[in-house]
Amino acid sequence: MAKLGIGKKGKEWLKAKPKLIEIYKAKGITSCENCNGKFALAFHHRPSRASQRAVHDFKHTRLLDPGCHDFFEQNNEEDKKLFAKPRGYNRKYKIDIMAKKKKSKKPDWQQRHKCVKCKEPVEMLICPKCGHMSMK
Repeated sequence: MAKLGIGKKGKEWLKAKPKLIEIYKAKGITSCENCNGKFALAFHHRPSRASQRAVHDFKHTRLLDPGCHDFFEQNNEEDKKLFAKPRGYNRKYKIDIMAKKKKSKKPDWQQRHKCVKCKEPVEMLICPKCGHMSMK
């Protein structure tokens, strides 16, 4: 019976991960490179870490939160854009995940929109910030 354990690529990753963490800290990248989130960050690889062509270095990885990570895993064209944009967080180059998701079946007033009175983003008919109708 074959002994199961960590393979060659897994061992490479375990050695490279602490070095990558230090590189990212030194460069000041400590939040999601797409949305600036700080919760449950992980390294996103191109090509995928499971691939035999995976390279565990600064050039071939990005630091992403779970929502962005899943989105870029499933959208190859957007993934290419992510790796083409400048490093670090910059709103000008942010790839809008919400715009790429499927259209909601919710009515317009339940979807995220700006209140006509106070211009704050809301998902309700009555704005909780100003108390007025959020749509005309």
